[in-house]
Amino acid sequence: MVTIFEAAHHLRRVVPISKWTPIFLLVGLVVALLIWRPLARSLGWRSFPTLIALLSLAGASAMTLSPRGWYGNYKTLEQCLPSTLGDVADSASKVGGSMESLLNVGMLFPLGCALVVASRRAVWPALLVVLLPAAIEISQATVVPGRQCSTTDFLANALGGLIGIVAGVVIDRMWRARERQAEPVLTNS
Repeated sequence: MVTIFEAAHHLRRVVPISKWTPIFLLVGLVVALLIWRPLARSLGWRSFPTLIALLSLAGASAMTLSPRGWYGNYKTLEQCLPSTLGDVADSASKVGGSMESLLNVGMLFPLGCALVVASRRAVWPALLVVLLPAAIEISQATVVPGRQCSTTDFLANALGGLIGIVAGVVIDRMWRARERQAEPVLTNS
């Protein structure tokens, strides 16, 4: 039987957290809780999915942008970019091949899903869940100490976000159908 300490140690090896991660997460959660209702009102978004989107963004940011020590980055941005289609295919073949990769797929799933349900749109959230991992990997290569950029991580994050977009479209359609059923029927009398 695996103890809690062994599981936590294994999770720490798989999930790249640092002592800064809880601080980044707490700040993100506070900001999300302060702005979600005014943001939803001003944009005309659904309230609860807006909160879920902001909390997802806070969690993803804390997990990927918190420093891991004060050492420099392991790779330069140039080393992170694939130079051939073979490099892209090699990175793509690794997506989902490890627990870390599966967690990377799942990281942006809730953000993509919640953005679609909140905004009732799919195109710009799809662009966001593809561009956000690119920004994360560029930041990890250039700004965030102790982080390592990875084409595989980018592909896994983008894939998870796009799967979330598809799930969000399905949920949004169901939500709209429920809203239509709840509307009172007006009759001409």
